[in-house]
Amino acid sequence: MQPEQLRTRRQTRAAVLERLLASGGLFRPRLAAECQLTEASISRIVAELREEGLVEEVRRPAPYPGGPTQMVALRKDEWVAGLDLAHGRLTLGASTLAGEIAYLERLDLPALSDGAGVARVMQAGIAALAGWCAGRGIVPRRIGASIPGLREPASAPNPIVALDAAWLSRQLDLAFPGVPHGLANAVAARAAVHLRGPGAAAVETRHLFVHLGHGVGGAWVEPVTAAMPIRPIEIGHVVIDRHGPACRCGHQGCLEASASATAVAALCGLPEAELVAAGDAWPSLVRLTPRRRAALSDVLQGVGLVIGNVLNVMPAARVALSGWPAALPDDMRAAIAEGMDRSLFGGLAAAPVPLRFLPAALGIEPRPALAWAMHELVRDGGLPASRRGTAQPLAG
Repeated sequence: MQPEQLRTRRQTRAAVLERLLASGGLFRPRLAAECQLTEASISRIVAELREEGLVEEVRRPAPYPGGPTQMVALRKDEWVAGLDLAHGRLTLGASTLAGEIAYLERLDLPALSDGAGVARVMQAGIAALAGWCAGRGIVPRRIGASIPGLREPASAPNPIVALDAAWLSRQLDLAFPGVPHGLANAVAARAAVHLRGPGAAAVETRHLFVHLGHGVGGAWVEPVTAAMPIRPIEIGHVVIDRHGPACRCGHQGCLEASASATAVAALCGLPEAELVAAGDAWPSLVRLTPRRRAALSDVLQGVGLVIGNVLNVMPAARVALSGWPAALPDDMRAAIAEGMDRSLFGGLAAAPVPLRFLPAALGIEPRPALAWAMHELVRDGGLPASRRGTAQPLAG
């Protein structure tokens, strides 16, 4: 994390909000230490955030004799809202800043290529979310939307979902006037769940986040004080076999076509919905015959090959991977490292990159959209949004 004197007001506030989100609350001396700020700076920032209604101080037993008794925590009566498009449905939600979901509704989507049908469901979902908030006198601090295939600029065609991002921004402006919103590529929103939420350690150096679910994607995750803390990158549609299976993007042999939960469920003889519903327990539903183990090993080696080549272009201190591979035993997951070793320049021995497996986190909507809303609020230090209704650009 940057020394205090090199950070802007937005960055120092972002660092404080990030640690409060991750910890659930901290005493001021600990908060100052984790954010590398003086106690005087923490007092000034906490006073600002409290006046703005973002944080509160609650009395707790002193952690040591003569220690502080006022813990700083995010307010539990302030809200964020989200719209999450995944697994053939639109999931709506609203949660407190502390992450407690109080509203959840799911609407079935038509074929993702049906632009008019998708727009009708999105409109109905926005109206339902706005109605729930209005009925309780809630004005969200931020709204997040998680959309697979989203690209920058907003007018760029989406090869996965027939959805006009600029139109969606206008609908959110109309339904929630004055409330900042952010549209995110689905993998960026997933990265926010894992690396910016409760229990997360501070990201001090660049991480590569990879998620293998219904889609396959990656994101660079930087310290929250960086200009762009989370940037999606398109790795799911890297072609690894030009004669391979057809992909939903229209190409053949993409990594996603063999490594998505859809493809793995078919390989294992399971409906994808069952695999997703089982989460980290999905391998217990499958008879892992030698043939299936070998096929999964090939898939995982392909994932490793792509990750290694991404790291050849842009080094990272760590790779964090979520999705269906996280539930497999260590001896099977080792195939990912084998693929990385084969493609990373010099191999893993010359450039060791720790590989961290995160919970599978399949079927957790609307948490990615809500996490993105919180991420944008934290990234901006709780200050007025620097931009509204824009996707994070894809970066390679």
